[in-house]
Amino acid sequence: MRRANHKIRKMVKLSPHATGIALVSISAVVWSTVGLFAKGIEADVWVILFWRGLFSIVVLGLYVWSKSKHGIILEVKSLGWPGWISALVGAAATICFISAFKYTSIANVSIIYAIVPFIVAVLAWVFMREKTTLKTIIGAAIALVGVAIMVGGSRGSSSLTGDILAICMAIGMATLVVIFRMFPGRPMVLSTIISAAIHVVLSFILSSPFNVSIVDLILLVCFGAVFATATILMIEGTRLIPASKSALISTAEAPLGPIWAWLVFAQIPLIETWVGGGLVLMTVLWNVMSENASKAGSV
Repeated sequence: MRRANHKIRKMVKLSPHATGIALVSISAVVWSTVGLFAKGIEADVWVILFWRGLFSIVVLGLYVWSKSKHGIILEVKSLGWPGWISALVGAAATICFISAFKYTSIANVSIIYAIVPFIVAVLAWVFMREKTTLKTIIGAAIALVGVAIMVGGSRGSSSLTGDILAICMAIGMATLVVIFRMFPGRPMVLSTIISAAIHVVLSFILSSPFNVSIVDLILLVCFGAVFATATILMIEGTRLIPASKSALISTAEAPLGPIWAWLVFAQIPLIETWVGGGLVLMTVLWNVMSENASKAGSV
C-alpha cells in the first residue's frame, strides 16, 4: 500500500515549470471574472477599491503570515525598493483596471489586457536580457491578430477613456510581471497588501465607503477574495516560468471575460469577439502544449 501511494504521489508531482503554468492558467480564469464584480456592483470606483482592498488585506495577510519564516517585520524590511515600487505600480494599475470597467465593456478591458505579453517581452528583454522563444513570438503575434479582430468589432461602441485606462492597466500589469520575475526572492505578496492599503486610505479620503447596500457588500466580499486568490496564484506561478510565457498564458482572460459577461449579464458578444477571442485562446493553448511536448521529448 505504501509503495502504491508513493507511486501515485510521484506520478501526480509536477515539475516547477509545469506548476508555474498551472498556477498562472488558473489565475487567468479567476481574473477573467473580475469584470463581473466591477460591472455588477453599483457603488462607485473608490468604494469598490476600499472594500476590495480591505478584504484583500485580510486574505493576503493570512497568506503572508502562514508563509513567513522570519516574521512580518523582517518581511517588510526585506521588500527593498523592488517591493515598494511594485506596490505603487500595482496600486495605480488596479485603479485603472477597476475604473476601466465603469467606462467601457468587459470585452474591451479583457482584450486590451491581451497586449500584456508584448509589453512584457520588451521589458524582460531590456531589463533582464531574457530570451524569447520563436514559438512565444509567433503565439504573441497570432494573439495580436485575435485582439485586433475583437477590437475591430467594437469600434464606435467603446469609451475612449475606458480604453486608455485599460491600456494603462496593461502597462502596469506587465511591469509587475517583470518585477516579480527579476526579484523572485522578495515578498511580493506583501507588496500587494501595501497596494491594497493605499487603496483603502485613498478611498476613505475620497469617498464614503460605508454608504453601501447589503447586496453590494456581499459582492465586494467575494470580489476581495477572488482578487486576492488570483493575485497569489499569479505571483507564485510567475516565479517559476519566464515572464513572457506567464503573460502569454494570462491572455486567456481575453476571451473568457466576454463569455462570463454573456452568461451572467446576457451581453451577447459580436461575432468578431467570438472569432478573435477563440483565436487568442487557441494560441495560448497551442503555445503551452507545444512547449510541454518539446520539454517531454528532451527528457
